[in-house]
Amino acid sequence: MTDTPKIRILLVDDHVLFNDGLVLQLSYEGSPVEVVGQVFRADDVLHTVQRLSPQVVLMDINLPQQTGIECAQMLLHHFPALHIVMLTMYNYRKFIDECRALGVSGYMLKHERIETIVETIQRVWAGERVFPDEPSGHQHETNWFVREFGLTPTEIKIIGLIRQGLSSQQIAGQLFVSFETVRSHRKNIYRKLNIDHVAKLLDFANEHGI
Repeated sequence: MTDTPKIRILLVDDHVLFNDGLVLQLSYEGSPVEVVGQVFRADDVLHTVQRLSPQVVLMDINLPQQTGIECAQMLLHHFPALHIVMLTMYNYRKFIDECRALGVSGYMLKHERIETIVETIQRVWAGERVFPDEPSGHQHETNWFVREFGLTPTEIKIIGLIRQGLSSQQIAGQLFVSFETVRSHRKNIYRKLNIDHVAKLLDFANEHGI
């Protein structure tokens, strides 16, 4: 009797410890998957996929050089039949919708049990698309920013308005607060994010979909 071939997996994540731990968890006896490689930088992904021919790619969203979503778009352009599953800590409706529209096969959060991750890999390899039943809404996203960065809902709103190109004076008018209040919020935002320039704030906003 011939054993069923294992599903070939490529991990794309710049967190080495997370990758190593996931490899160990996926390597249990009788596992239906086989990790054939790991990639830590977005600009190494295309060459590695060409070389290793994985059947499913597990990819983080937050990568050096470019986002995982941009990387997935590039891979699907070259390999339309490739199955890509985003494995991320970002439970954002915006990211989930973008991945779905791109043709990504699945979207999972990193805190999922290994059994759920394996089941999702098997389902997408069988042709299903697997996404959260109820993508997070604004309140969940706001709570995440509060928990991870200490940002208040007002500060998150101000970051979004800065990204839209509004000046502090315009933000004050839109939020019905004083210019000094907005300036104080901006100082707090810079301190909490450990940044010192608006360009870095815009990078943060773009990276996190604010």
